[in-house]
Amino acid sequence: MEFKIKKNDFFNSFKKMNRIITKNPIFPILENIIIKINEKKLKLTSSNLEVELNAYIDKKFFILYKSGCVAISGKKILNICRNISKDAILHFKIINKKMRICILNSLFELNTMICTNFPIFNDFIKKKEFFISEKILKEIISLIFFSIANNDIRNVLNGILIEYKKNNLYGVTTDGYRLSVYKIAINLNIKNFSIIINKKSILELFRLINYTNKKVKVIINNNYVAFKINEILLKTKILDGNFPNYNDVILKKKKYSILIPTKPLKKSLSKTSILCNTIFKGVCLNFLKNKLIITSKNQEDEKSYDSFIIDNKKIKISFHINVFYLLDILNVLDVEVITISFRIPISSIQIQSDKKKEILYIIMPLKL
Repeated sequence: MEFKIKKNDFFNSFKKMNRIITKNPIFPILENIIIKINEKKLKLTSSNLEVELNAYIDKKFFILYKSGCVAISGKKILNICRNISKDAILHFKIINKKMRICILNSLFELNTMICTNFPIFNDFIKKKEFFISEKILKEIISLIFFSIANNDIRNVLNGILIEYKKNNLYGVTTDGYRLSVYKIAINLNIKNFSIIINKKSILELFRLINYTNKKVKVIINNNYVAFKINEILLKTKILDGNFPNYNDVILKKKKYSILIPTKPLKKSLSKTSILCNTIFKGVCLNFLKNKLIITSKNQEDEKSYDSFIIDNKKIKISFHINVFYLLDILNVLDVEVITISFRIPISSIQIQSDKKKEILYIIMPLKL
């Protein structure tokens, strides 16, 4: 293997590959990145067994002397690139199983590994394929990512459900205590599908896309899903299992609804959370005539109290709720007013906004 390439043409793709690499004493080869080159393209590949990233660099950006494939330390190459000028030319050459990198007056010799030992996802035959804008994908993830479970024994809760049915695309996440549902009417020109994608892959996908109308190509088969974003291809396994039926907990008929301004609510929750119970993280919302009182109490019998004016002339009720679950919603839902809906007895609290009707949140009340 031997080729030359400008630092910027190489580094822009290489640093994206490095993001998913972590220290791995069990599979040390995963600390490497595959560099594969021929007369048509330069391909970079990294993996953490959950997500695989591939970057493709067109032949117009490099000079090829000899094709080849090798696995090399991602961290070391990254540090080399960070310490050279952006117009520098990197000359890669394999000599005696070592990668020699010449850059102006500098020379680096790195150990390599055989690329055939690198665990890559098998090429798969597409079952479904469609295009969707980066903006829609980015918005779905940003509005519902926070309610993905963390290492739940129910593996399907550790990811995001992407579902297409009746010309509607859904994004759904839940940790068993709260639920986020995003729905958008869209014609993808394909049959219905339902897949669950793991948290790490969703986070990496979020980093790769922007709020633009550029199209992302999505390819699905029985076990894998791939996202093609410009010259980057992200592959990941689909989580196996049945996602909970989220329609069962959505309020079809809202018995009671209260409008709450978000700025004073957020300020009040931030204050009262200071003295909330560190285990249950609960605050009490007391709805009175044209007034909302929020209180909290911790294990040391310390208390906090705050109130502000709301438009509420009919309903007098109180319930406990996880303060940080509610703050998570307010932090992503950029609106001036939210609507809290429920039925009595309260089994769930549904939160929506007239400004963003495509998204709804449900939080289970605390029983203290």
